[in-house]
Order: sequence, then structure tokens, then C-alpha cells
Amino acid sequence: MRCSILFVTLILFGSVASAQQTTTPEELGGRIDAVLDVLAFDEAFWGVLAIDTETGRTIYSRNADKRFMPASNLKLVTTAAALHGLGADFRYETSLYIDGTVQAGMLEGNLVIRGSGDPTLGSTRFGNDDPLSVFRRWAEALRGRGITTISGDVIGDDDVFDDVPYGLGWAWDDFVWDYGAEVSGLTFREGTISMSVRGTASGNRAAISWQPLETDYIRVDNQSRTLASGSRTENGYSRELSSNRFTITTEVATGRTDAETLAIHNPTKYAAHMLRLVLLREGIGVEGRAVDVDNVSSRPSYVEMERVASATSPPLSEIVELTNEKSINLFAEHLLRTLGVHRYQGIEAERGSVEAGVLAMQSMLTEAGVDETDLQMLDGSGLSFMNRVTPRALVNLLRYMNARSDPAVRSAFYNSLPVGGGTGTLSGRYGSGDARGNVRAKTGYINGVRTLSGYVTAASGNRIAFAILCNHYATRTSRVNEAQDDVVELLADFAGR
Repeated sequence: MRCSILFVTLILFGSVASAQQTTTPEELGGRIDAVLDVLAFDEAFWGVLAIDTETGRTIYSRNADKRFMPASNLKLVTTAAALHGLGADFRYETSLYIDGTVQAGMLEGNLVIRGSGDPTLGSTRFGNDDPLSVFRRWAEALRGRGITTISGDVIGDDDVFDDVPYGLGWAWDDFVWDYGAEVSGLTFREGTISMSVRGTASGNRAAISWQPLETDYIRVDNQSRTLASGSRTENGYSRELSSNRFTITTEVATGRTDAETLAIHNPTKYAAHMLRLVLLREGIGVEGRAVDVDNVSSRPSYVEMERVASATSPPLSEIVELTNEKSINLFAEHLLRTLGVHRYQGIEAERGSVEAGVLAMQSMLTEAGVDETDLQMLDGSGLSFMNRVTPRALVNLLRYMNARSDPAVRSAFYNSLPVGGGTGTLSGRYGSGDARGNVRAKTGYINGVRTLSGYVTAASGNRIAFAILCNHYATRTSRVNEAQDDVVELLADFAGR
């Protein structure tokens, strides 16, 4: 029986490529079933729902009300709620204060960086290749205020968020990588460093360097090894939990360089440390240390301080676009907590927490027709294995955002989704067919989970909102991609109304 299904499926894969249209949900359903009901997916659990956004008609449904791990498809919920609650033009503002008096060029007191939860401070994703430029501008502002020396500390204040750096249910071995970076109300350069391991002479340690600036904020235990020319690179990076001691066991060939973006511990202190270092390089003396606000005796009182500089983020529409297009976990985590800061008014949760963010979006989810039992949200990015969502919840959310009356919010959400065969995480998929350049969808991946949800315009001219969730598969992820893409191609070729 399975051989027969496989044979039929191979025939149908050919017909998918030839873009033969279907005109009824029954005909379409049979072809989608044939794509999913094959031996390769014997252990997989599929959830699929496709609805015509103009007519409200269900085009295809499979396990639509079962709960699945969504992986990064959860970013659809986070970004939609952020746009809904904050607006497409919302911007973060991080401020620099002087806490003390200025006499004869000396600041008798501290500098304080007041974080706003901005995940883009010092990021190089928005057309600025120099993450330190913001701190150099601040140094210039201090000089303009007549300050040449600071007697006190540089304090980083992250209290806009709670002090929980990770989502519940995250895998601890993700923490060394940029996609598992710590969350903080004050974050510089997304809480990461760029590490380079360059092969030297065969048999010797590789040469290790890091940017921006080879700061002593981190420590490196170089256990790397240089291999003979032409050898394959073997990555090896780890970091002790709650420390910035990295062990590098990477093996790299002579003359080759392995470059990785790694996450640091305590982004708040890192931001203060980097500002202090830039000030020193710019000729402003700093007699004190870089300090996390949690380690000072009393919290800053901003009504008594003078603000001397600030940094404003790009608009939320641009942040959301990168969040979904590049699937940036840190951005999503900050957006969720920011929603809690600005839109949560209750007492059940701490403002600036995951819980506050989730509670703040409940009214939107109710408007969208997302039942509270259809969504279990433990973080903003989808990195947690404890998140759950139904295909119906995702499709209802997509339909809601498609019908938003605010054109800025509606277009910001739609335009943030990767284009099949064109942008972001879908740039390498949909090499041909009617879904190419047509489908806009968010991908998702964690171990054993591959998801895809978004919009595609059908042959009928109507826009279809869909969710295609696969959990517990044992085959190659690329094989799941192929099946999801074939389903989307079938939706694009649906001519029924």
C-alpha cells in the first residue's frame, strides 16, 4: 500500500511542477493528501489549514484544531501584536544621563545609560556597519557639555525589562550562539561578538580575534587546531553559563578563517563596558568601572539627572520586517516584552516580562478569533519547545492582519514576510512555479519541527491564508520543505471560488 502511495505521490509531484489547476476543495484535498501521506512522513504529525481570506471558505483542513510546536511561526503572533499595540511608527529611545555636577571639565559622578528595550542599539543590520558610532556620538555630546573626565562609573540600566534573560524551555546549548542571545532592557550589538578563528601553520593553534574591539570583557581559552591545507573546518565553540569565558576547539585549515557570531553574558554590563572603552579611546577619562544597575546601592533617579544624549531606533515597521525576514529571535523577544512595558496595565505580571507581553495581547487575539486554548506562548521567538499553537489560531491571526483597517499596520505585517524565491528565509526555495514571487510566509525550525505559515494568491485571484505545521518528523528537514512547498504550489494553482 505504501509503495502505491509513493508511486502516486511521485506522479503528483510532477503535476505540481506542471502547475495543473484544481477547481474544488475535494480535488485539491486529494492532491495535498497525496503529498503528505507518504512513507517519509510515517512518524510526522501534520497540521494544515488554508482559508480564502475574501470568502472565508475553508480550502483544506487537517488537524486544524490540534496543538503543535510552532518554532519561529510564533513570531507571527509576536510581530502582529507589537504592530497592533505599538503602531508601525513606534521607536525606541535609549538615553545617556549624567548623575552629578560638572566642574572644570570633570563630571563628579556617574554616567548612566537608560535602556528602553531597544534591540537595535549598535546593530549593523540597518545600514550602519560601525556599531560603535553611537557611542562616539555620545562622546562628542559629552565634550560639548564640557566633560573631559568622569570620576564615577558608567552604569547600565536595564530595568525597563525584568531580569529573566531566556525563555522558559530554551535549550541551554543554544546560549553560546547569536540566536540564543540573552534578553536585556539594555542591549548593545544584539548582545554578541564576532569571533574569527584563522588557521596558522598545520599542527599549531589557530589565531583568534574578536570584534568590535578586542575587549577584555571576554576571556578565550584557545584549544583550536590548525589542519593541513584543504581540510574541512570543524566548529567548536562553548561558553560557561553565566560567564564570558569561551572555549574554542575549532579545527580550521591553514589560511582559512572560521567566523561565528557568539552571544555574551550580561548584555547590560557589556553595553556599559563598551561605552566606557569608547570614551577612553576618544580621550575622555573614566576613573570608575562599567557597572550593571543591579550592582549599585541605589536605583537612578532620572528627575534629578541631566540627559545629554540619546539614540533612536528605526521604526517598528523596519524592526518587524527584519524580525520575520531573517527570523531574529532577539528582536522578537524584545518586542514581546516591550508590549508588556507599554500596553500591560494589570498586576498579575511584572511589566517588561514575557507574561506581561502575552497578557497585553489578549484583546487583540480575542478580536482575531484566537481561542485562549489554541495558544500557549512561553516566549516571543518560538525557540522554546514548550510553545503550542493550532493551525486555526495562526490562520485566524493571518486573516485578521490581512483585514486591518490601519494600512500602515497591515502593510508592515504583510511586507515583513519572506517572499518565495526572493527574500529572507525563503530566498532559496520556490525556484519555479506559480508560488515563486507570490507566496509570503514565515518559516520555523527547531529540532523535529518545521513550519510555514503565510499568504499565497491563488489562480482564482483570491488571497489564501495558510498554516502548514509539521512536528516529530524523522526524515530530512529538506524533505519536509519540499512537501510544504508542494502544498503551497497546489494552493497557488487553486482556481475555485
